[in-house]
Amino acid sequence: MELHWNVSQARLYQLWSVGLHGKTYPAGEAGIRQCFCDQGLIQLDPLPVLGRNHDLVIQARVDGTHPGETLDLIHRKRLGFEYWDKMLCALPIENFPDYRAFMKSGGEAWTAKREARLNRENPGALNAVYQAVGHQGPVSSRELKALEVAQEDHRGWKSTKAANASLEVLWNRGMVSVSHRINYRRYFDLTERVIPAQFHEADPPSIDSFWRTMLLRRVRSVGLLPVRGNAEVWALMQRVRHIQLPEQLVSEGALALVRVDGITMPFLALPQAGEALTLAEKAALDHKVRFIAPLDPLVWARNALLQLWDFEYAWEVYKPVVKRRWGYYVLPILYQDRFVARFDGRFDRTTKTLHVLAYYEEAGGLPLSHPAIYAGFQRFLAYLDGEQIKLPTGETWTREA
Repeated sequence: MELHWNVSQARLYQLWSVGLHGKTYPAGEAGIRQCFCDQGLIQLDPLPVLGRNHDLVIQARVDGTHPGETLDLIHRKRLGFEYWDKMLCALPIENFPDYRAFMKSGGEAWTAKREARLNRENPGALNAVYQAVGHQGPVSSRELKALEVAQEDHRGWKSTKAANASLEVLWNRGMVSVSHRINYRRYFDLTERVIPAQFHEADPPSIDSFWRTMLLRRVRSVGLLPVRGNAEVWALMQRVRHIQLPEQLVSEGALALVRVDGITMPFLALPQAGEALTLAEKAALDHKVRFIAPLDPLVWARNALLQLWDFEYAWEVYKPVVKRRWGYYVLPILYQDRFVARFDGRFDRTTKTLHVLAYYEEAGGLPLSHPAIYAGFQRFLAYLDGEQIKLPTGETWTREA
């Protein structure tokens, strides 16, 4: 199946697909539940500048939420689990059997290589940590340190002890799972004590079926998946391209190929994309300004974002200060079917002040003085549970009742 759209149609369909057009969620916990289910995955990130990335993904779609609530609810109610997908993600609990196939095959390749090194340099560490989790779980690296389990030095990414590396390896293999987090610190327990039996005991599919399912879910999550380049949105799916699975699914009718006027690169979409576009075109665009998370599925594919949305965006938190163009923690601002601005922000929890360090209006966008921008910042301040906004002009906006 091949579809031909103009840019406006492609944008509208993508907004519909990622839950930013044509969908209204209830406020608070009920909205988080529904939105998480619709998203299919939410990418996790530890930086808590304006809430964390997963909090920001939800707040763009659901009113009445606050930083920390989303992941807490996902773990507390066992709505989902943490594992690899597009990097580290929270995934719906009913998808766990599919990911067991990936876990059984070795999981993420780089972590699998660390396992061999760990066994070579720290023999016995994996078993010691697994036994400790079984006896004491849920535990974090802090508890393992107190128990003096596998505390030999082991230098690696994000770990300096064999115990830390062992937890990562056991989690990658699916032997332990994240039970919950406290101040974003992960607590691990045996997987059979974390994942409900109906999902843990279900037979996993074949690894080939897993890759097929994963590609379909990635397309569902992003709406329009560019077939070339855009490594960010294809993360963890190099094998899918190598075996030409996208071409196979298009030929089977399991995916549609979308060509957009003026853009040479085609996109993958779900086969019902044409019907979904019809619904999206019938739904009126709202007048709500939305602050988009740096790792929101709408902006995963950076090159496609520039071509389709005429919006250049790079998350610059890991760039040296002198190389930053926009700022440390910059959020794109979406209004209807276009990006109208971006801002660099920081929230002071002590004074409950949102500092807008810089505001950049896009060409033909909306200025900071626009009523819709003001309303957007008021909603964002409520999400942060803040009391005032300090603007780069020196002006102060106080929170409205």
